[in-house]
Amino acid sequence: MGNTVGRQFNISPLQKEVIIGCLLGDGRLECRSKEGSARLRIHQGWKQKDLVFWKYKALRNLVSCAPRKIVCWKNPKSNEDYYSWYFHTKTIPEFKELYEIFYRYGRKRLPRNIPDLLTPLSLAVWVMDDGCNTGDSLILNTQNYSMSEHQKLQRVFQEKFGTFPTVNKDRDEFRLRFNRKDASELIKIITANIIPSMRYKIVPVETESARTR
Repeated sequence: MGNTVGRQFNISPLQKEVIIGCLLGDGRLECRSKEGSARLRIHQGWKQKDLVFWKYKALRNLVSCAPRKIVCWKNPKSNEDYYSWYFHTKTIPEFKELYEIFYRYGRKRLPRNIPDLLTPLSLAVWVMDDGCNTGDSLILNTQNYSMSEHQKLQRVFQEKFGTFPTVNKDRDEFRLRFNRKDASELIKIITANIIPSMRYKIVPVETESARTR
C-alpha cells in the first residue's frame, strides 16, 4: 500500500461507470485504512474469464497486476481443482467516495443516488455480472437487497428506462424479473456494451445458435 501514498489516480467517467456496474454486481470494495483508502476486488468464475480481462483492460491504470487464475474449490471426491479469475486495483483514496455510497457499516447497500449512477454502460456491466436470460424473461440476481431496495429499483427502472420489472420470490429472498417485453426494451439499451462472450446473458444460447445456422 505504501507505493500509493501521496499519489493521485485519475478515474475517468467511463471507468466510474464500469466500477459502478461491478459494485452493483459481483465486485466489492475493500476498505484498507482509517483514512478511507480502498481497493476494488474482482473475482469471477472460469467461464467469466473474458469479462474479467475486459474489466482489467478498462481499469488498467488503476491496477498493478494482471488477472490470475486461482483454485476456488477442490472436489473432495475426484480431487479435481476448479479455477476462477481474480484481480484487484491499487488501494487509493479515490475509492473513498464510492465506498461511502455503496457501504454502510461494512455491508454493501443500494446507493441512495442510484438513479444518477445507472447508465447504459453501468447497467450492461451489472447484467453481465448478475443477469440471467431464461428465454421468457431477464432476471437480475439482486438477492442481497431488501424489499424496500427492490421497490426503489422498480421505480428507477420505470422512470429512467421505461421498463416495469416485478419483484420475483427466490426462496427466502427476492430478485428483479423483466418479462419478455421489458427484457427486450432493456436489451436495446445495453446490447452495444455487452461483450461477445457474455451475449448469453441477453440472448438464450439456443436462440443464438439457431440464428447462426
